[in-house]
Parts: sequence; C-alpha cells; structure tokens
Amino acid sequence: MERYTTNTMTIERKGIFDKNRKKRFELTFTCKDSKQKKRILVIGLNPASDDISKLDTTTTFILNNLIPMGYGTITICNLYGELFKQRLKPSEVPNNRENRKYLEEVLKRGFDTILLGYGNTFLTNKFVNEEKEYLRKLLLDYKEKVVDIVDDKGEYERLTAVHPLMAGRYFPNRWKLRPFVFEKENTEKPEKTNERKSSEKMKESPKEEGESKPNEECSTNQDHKPVVSAETA
Repeated sequence: MERYTTNTMTIERKGIFDKNRKKRFELTFTCKDSKQKKRILVIGLNPASDDISKLDTTTTFILNNLIPMGYGTITICNLYGELFKQRLKPSEVPNNRENRKYLEEVLKRGFDTILLGYGNTFLTNKFVNEEKEYLRKLLLDYKEKVVDIVDDKGEYERLTAVHPLMAGRYFPNRWKLRPFVFEKENTEKPEKTNERKSSEKMKESPKEEGESKPNEECSTNQDHKPVVSAETA
C-alpha cells in the first residue's frame, strides 16, 4: 500500500427553498476537511432545479473552476428565486421582494468574493434591469469584492457578468476573476422594504438580445441534464 496515496474531499450540499418549493433562495457547497477556506457568493439569474442530489452543467462548471481557486464554500443565489424549468419569464414573477430580502441578508455573511454571473441575456427587459439595479445598490458596500468571469486570454473581455455556463463551454478551465466595473455610480441605497410598484402591471417581456450568438450566453439559466458529480469520494 505504500505505493498509493489517497485524496479525499467531502462536499456538503445545502439548498434553501420556500415551503412550497416553488422558489430556491440558496444553494451552498462546503468542502469539509479541506485547506480551501475562502468563501464566494455567486449571483446568477434564476435557479432551475429543486433537486440538490443532481448537479446540472452550470453548477458543475462553478465547482470545477472555483474550488481549484481555493474557495471552500461556494454559495449560489440569483436575481430571481422562482424555479422555471425551461426559461425565466420575468413578466410572470409577481413580486421579487422575498428574494431581494434574502440577498440582502446573505451579503452580510462576509464573503471573500462576490461573483456576478447572471449573463448577457434579457438585456432590454425592464424587469430584469430593475433587479440588476437593485442588486447594484445592495453591493455598494461590497464593491471591492465584486468580480466577474473572464478568460485568461481576454478573448471575451468585452462581456460582463458572464454566465458560468457560457464560460464553462467556451473557455473551460481558463477562468479568471476580474474586478467588476459598475456602469453607474449612485450612492443611494435601497429601502429595506422596497417593493415593485403596484402600477407596474406585468407585461410580456421583449425578445432578449444575444440568444443565438456564439459568444453570448445560452438563453436558459441552467443546463438541466444531470452530469457526473463534481464531488470526489
């Protein structure tokens, strides 16, 4: 047996949902008995599965790239908590206040890094842009920790908040985290009980940009086909 060496990593998974399991607010992976001590919060667009026993392609890309960077705790939250099996429909989300509040509380945990990965779809959707603006205000006190993904050769550097699914497919194992550049500067912070105005009736969202271009993100938030687990026994 002296010829062999054994590496063991146990990854604990934790999902937090609403009581009806219609929303997922958090998915956290914790590497047990590991030297990786850094903690990262990944903010995507919306969750696509309520089954934490299966790892979709997006989550696998996140784990396979961030754990080697030294992150022992990876928490995934989203702009929206609603579980859409196919594609997010922002106009069908009646109220995002609960998810906003959850994000506000999660940010207080003191992550080492905050990764924006909600992608480049829905660029003209007013509801999604409203959530991005609200998040931007929440991040005012954490700006020095906010990053996004870029490839190590800079081929996709013009894109911002690149989705991990796109990054994993187009430049696998070549991720770099760069400081995120906020487009606007605003010192106003969101109110604690900020809600969507009742006068904003839900309308059919316009067709999103960048859906068919090879250097843009896929139109869905997650790839739903189960893949081989990123855990090692």
